Amino acid sequence: MKLKDVEIVVMSDEEYGEHLNQLFERVKRGEIREPEHSKIVARTAEDIGKILTRERLRLLQIIREKRPESISELARMLKRKESNVHNDLTFLEGIGLLELKEGKNHVKKVPVVDYDALHITVPLTA
Repeated sequence: MKLKDVEIVVMSDEEYGEHLNQLFERVKRGEIREPEHSKIVARTAEDIGKILTRERLRLLQIIREKRPESISELARMLKRKESNVHNDLTFLEGIGLLELKEGKNHVKKVPVVDYDALHITVPLTA
């Protein structure tokens, strides 16, 4: 598994639209042949705090370091209710910060964090 970093960047709706337009143009010109590093867009700096709560950061760190084999095992490691852990996992998977892969017995879901760092970019200019 190739390790990567994930970037969280604050962009206005207008900036995000321009970012997508530039990305599509680069793809059309053949400048992008391989996937670039992951980028998650937040609309405000406050949104980053809503995405990366203390518990969600702790959850990502434990998954990366301890590699639990199931959501149940992760909940025990975190000393949290399994339903709350499942909700956080579903949210984080939805925005691309982790994967839930099929376990060995095809019933369990195994949480996977395959990057080493989160980089947060907050522009200080308008």
